[in-house]
Order: sequence, then structure tokens, then C-alpha cells
Amino acid sequence: MSGLPGRAPETHEGAPPCPVHPYGFHTRARVRPAGSATVFRDASPVGIPARCPQLEHELDEADREVDFIDELWMRERAARGFGLTLLGVALVAAVVIALVLGAAGTVAIVAAVLVGGAVVIGLDRADRAIHRERLRRVRDWHRRVGTPR
Repeated sequence: MSGLPGRAPETHEGAPPCPVHPYGFHTRARVRPAGSATVFRDASPVGIPARCPQLEHELDEADREVDFIDELWMRERAARGFGLTLLGVALVAAVVIALVLGAAGTVAIVAAVLVGGAVVIGLDRADRAIHRERLRRVRDWHRRVGTPR
């Protein structure tokens, strides 16, 4: 025993652990039934699970590859969201307004604007990283299931 945390066991005993997903990811089926808006159940900000043999097997068993190709096509062409950046801007504006209304000193207001700007830049980079990872996963899944014609 190495003492390292284990990976997710497959749904049947004796199968090798999943090399991609954390412990407990495969404890329930990840493919939704036909007619659902999305093919996979995934709560990550990326929105598409990383490929692994277990998910590929579930996708084959559910016969939803065509639906998944369409979903990937739509996700690939969706514009990058600015949710985190807008949230950061709103938060910084609220803090600056609170400082101004609270009669804080000029130094505190300028410091809040500078720190807030750094936070907004960091959130914008996080947004870009999420979008880049989403597109990387879309392309990875396209290699497996194909692309729409």
C-alpha cells in the first residue's frame, strides 16, 4: 500500500480504478436517459467530463452518441462566458461604493480599486482557462465519437 489516495473504483468489483476521475465519480451512472438536455451528468464548471473507458462504455450502452455529437457541436461554438469577470466587477464596485459612502479615506478607496482590479484580472484568466479546458475536452471527445457533418 503506497499511502496515496485511491482513485474511483469501477461499478463492479475487481475492476481497475479509473485513472481520470476522483473517488466516487463512477458510483452512479453518468449518462442521462434519452430526451435529456445534456448527455452526461456533470457538475464541474467545464461542463463536460474528461474521457475515460467507463464513460465511453456507458455512452455506447446508452446509444446516445449522436445526441452527444450534437451537444459537443453546440458547446464548441458557444461564446466564452464572462460570468466570473462580471461577478468580480460587481463585487469591486459594491466594495468601492460602500467605502465612498462610509467616508473612508482616499488611500483605502484607491487600495480597494487596485486590489479589485487584480481580482477581476484573475477571474478573467480563470474564465479563459475554463473555456480553454472545455474546448480541449470537446475536441478530445470528438476524436472518440466523431464530428457532426
